[in-house]
Amino acid sequence: MAKNIIFYFSGTGNSLAAAKKIAKQLGDCEIVCMRGEFTPAAHYERMGFVLPCYAAGAPKAALHFLKGLPLTGQSADYVFSVITCNDGGGDAPFMLNKALKQKKLRLNYAQTVRMVGNYVILYAIPDNTDELLRRADAQLGNIAAEIYQKEKTEIPRRNMAYTVFYGIGNQFFRVKERQMHASSACTGCGLCAGLCPVGNIAMRDGKPQFLHKNCAQCMACLHWCPCAAIDCGKQTAQRGRYHHPDAEAVELIGSTRE
Repeated sequence: MAKNIIFYFSGTGNSLAAAKKIAKQLGDCEIVCMRGEFTPAAHYERMGFVLPCYAAGAPKAALHFLKGLPLTGQSADYVFSVITCNDGGGDAPFMLNKALKQKKLRLNYAQTVRMVGNYVILYAIPDNTDELLRRADAQLGNIAAEIYQKEKTEIPRRNMAYTVFYGIGNQFFRVKERQMHASSACTGCGLCAGLCPVGNIAMRDGKPQFLHKNCAQCMACLHWCPCAAIDCGKQTAQRGRYHHPDAEAVELIGSTRE
């Protein structure tokens, strides 16, 4: 049994790469994808949650996974979070901490790391991705050192502006997911269906069908498609594709261990 564990949620690999970086520096660390079911050990020295910020908050799919995770107040000596983002962490640390309190746990440490934004529904992939990732890697090294030492930070409180934006943003997600589609370039490989963390894509007659039910707007299907066949409306076709160079699609489908 590993003495440390990190749970990650990721669409295009930023949070996965961050989790792997931290796990490597901690040593003796298990990394678990936040999808499906998982039964943790009774106790860990350090427990971490690495996830992106969506619409100024935590991804609903990640919170759903955490709700079903069998944890107790004795599950970990030290609990940390790292939020990867395009701009800021919003209310994600607060929301995560609130969910943990339902398990008699609480965050001891929370940090935010700017990485490459993937939400091409609103903006293009930036030209300076290499620079952004170099900066993020250096920051993650410092964060991992602080986590190793079990340093503590102040955990952000709820920001009502973020709360309002989160509600509006998730309504926007429901509208935009109805515009997701696959073009004739699709080869029917099924990768998108396997990647979807909420089972919102079904393969029918060799083509992906978007079920329009619980889309997380993680953009995994769009960015990992080997044929660039998936778009949202018309605006995403010319905005580039991205996934973290240190992440692989299979790691977002299951779990990986370090």
